[in-house]
Amino acid sequence: MTWCYTFGNVHSSQMMETLKLSPEILEWAADQSGSTLEEIARKISNRRAAVITRGELTTAEAVKFSKFAGVPFGYLFLDSPPDHRKLPLADFRTLVEPVPLSKDFYATFDDIEFKQNWYRTYLQNEQVAPLDFVGRFASKQSNAIVIAKDIRHTLSISDDEIQAQKNADALYSLMASRAEANGILIFKNGIVGNNTRRALSVKEFRGFVISDRYAPAIFINGVDAPTAWVFTLAHELAHIWLGESGISDMSPSSEDKHERFCNAIAAEVLIPSEKFLALWDAVDGDVDRKMEFVRSHTKVSTYVIARRALEMGRISRDYYNQLYKRLYEAARNKDRSGGNFYNTFPLRNSKKFTDFVTSLAIRGKISFREAGNLLNTNPNNVMTFHAQQ
Repeated sequence: MTWCYTFGNVHSSQMMETLKLSPEILEWAADQSGSTLEEIARKISNRRAAVITRGELTTAEAVKFSKFAGVPFGYLFLDSPPDHRKLPLADFRTLVEPVPLSKDFYATFDDIEFKQNWYRTYLQNEQVAPLDFVGRFASKQSNAIVIAKDIRHTLSISDDEIQAQKNADALYSLMASRAEANGILIFKNGIVGNNTRRALSVKEFRGFVISDRYAPAIFINGVDAPTAWVFTLAHELAHIWLGESGISDMSPSSEDKHERFCNAIAAEVLIPSEKFLALWDAVDGDVDRKMEFVRSHTKVSTYVIARRALEMGRISRDYYNQLYKRLYEAARNKDRSGGNFYNTFPLRNSKKFTDFVTSLAIRGKISFREAGNLLNTNPNNVMTFHAQQ
């Protein structure tokens, strides 16, 4: 049989042909979208779901299957699934029930890496000096307290400033803006690019980091509980100071020495151990009362306090897990709509990177089309964003 299609379009004369496709391939394709073969089959046709799962599809159904699974139409005709893509970064994840990295993760990583490489090349062409804090402790035997103090000093963040923030979002914004002022690109997004139909999964990862002496980059999974964002950011900053690139889950039960060490550094950055212990021991009562006392005197989120308390053995892992579950569920039940596009646009693309690319386009250094490609939007949005600043 001769097939003639271009970019997934199939001639109408073939739409009713019955195809015999490999159920193994269909299962693989369904898995790429985080669905099961049965789920996609039912989306296509409840009446024919059992037939579809056996690999017997009309061409029209195969086209629908390709779209639902998000894989090229031609892939459905492979004899066996393609080889797994090699991980682009070290995998520091140690989830209890590890979830394979999906195409959404890879699409997100490819997008961030593309931006980071472009920015790095531009800086090098301009002969910008490398950043001396990247890998500063890569070969030094230093403890978490020393590294945390260096991160705070480099970012010019004090206890007074942290306490002055009104909530977890404000603290995250402070940390992110100081990191970007020092040359680190900070991306936070809960979807793939600007595609609101492709939500990321916190079960896969909570963040990743690209350590680079010219253009280090951090990505924060915005699907996670907002109170956890700042801890993820501090954790990934620790990886940069250690000169490590990788995918993280920030699990408190991690057996990976890199993750455990970065967890300890992140906790120290946000609440120094000496201050935490003084506050924790200053009040009698149960854990809930102590947690609230520390929160009222530090202004950091309950989640950050729980991470600090867990790192120092003051609460059990069960207590922490239950607290995180409540915070995560509360965040999911809250209205998490994207809001104003031009407010979320620079957060998804790194405010530093967005401002830089937009400025180049305004000054005629690059075209608006190129700027749009770099920022996953159309040229008109780039111009509108600049006009609103």
